[in-house]
Amino acid sequence: MYFQPKNLDEALEIKAKLGADGTLLAGGTDLVVGIRKGRTQVSNFIDLSKVAELGELQEQDGFLRIGAATVHRRLESCAHKALADAAATVGGPQIRNLGTVGGQIGTASPAGDVSVALIALNAEVELLSAARGSRRLPLADIFTGPGKTSIADDELIRAVWVPHGRRSEFYKIGKRDAVAISVVMAAASIGPSNDVAIGIGCVAPTPLRCRRAEDHINSHGLDGATINDAAQIVREDVSPIDDHRAGAAYRREMAGTLTKRLLWRLLHSKGG
Repeated sequence: MYFQPKNLDEALEIKAKLGADGTLLAGGTDLVVGIRKGRTQVSNFIDLSKVAELGELQEQDGFLRIGAATVHRRLESCAHKALADAAATVGGPQIRNLGTVGGQIGTASPAGDVSVALIALNAEVELLSAARGSRRLPLADIFTGPGKTSIADDELIRAVWVPHGRRSEFYKIGKRDAVAISVVMAAASIGPSNDVAIGIGCVAPTPLRCRRAEDHINSHGLDGATINDAAQIVREDVSPIDDHRAGAAYRREMAGTLTKRLLWRLLHSKGG
């Protein structure tokens, strides 16, 4: 069946009734591919295109609040450099005009460019259900496995909250830059208190928050020595696979290399 709620309350009511049998549809860029390839079975579509609240993009309480239905194209000019650069690499222009932030998070692909950038920016996800109201979780805690999240069956993603004040960088290695799925991508940021956050993609079952490398830098400070240490820690902590795009050994090495490159950029940009 097909449902097209006209507001957020109606969407939540339908999702509560259908639970896991209600598949949320926004841009459909991943969903349609999954259906065509036989990977995804859908009993009921919940089309969110008429729910205007989910498309809001606004400044609020020291955060950039990104509605779940915000398309990637709108983020290409945002103030967060890693997020803007990541959004600009998602598919071609047609995909960026259709694909949404909430859709990429819900898909939970290890190759989610925007998800990796948001992890490195300490973003939080706001989830909403009719029965329990809203809750906010760190984005890195949402992903539990390839294509799997901790989002409950009656919940939908309402918004992503990105704190201001962090300098950030993003870099992607892909066969054909934006059009191709990434081979490896990484993002890093540094906050007002000089705390560092690092996200890596395509090197683990989920987009990865590199907490051990972060802890090392945050304990000892950001300099040439700790950057080299962090790159090695990342190489040790990732768990890449071999596939048709690249080998595991290459991905492991590039995860460390990109970490080093981005951290040096952050160090240089503050005059270090």
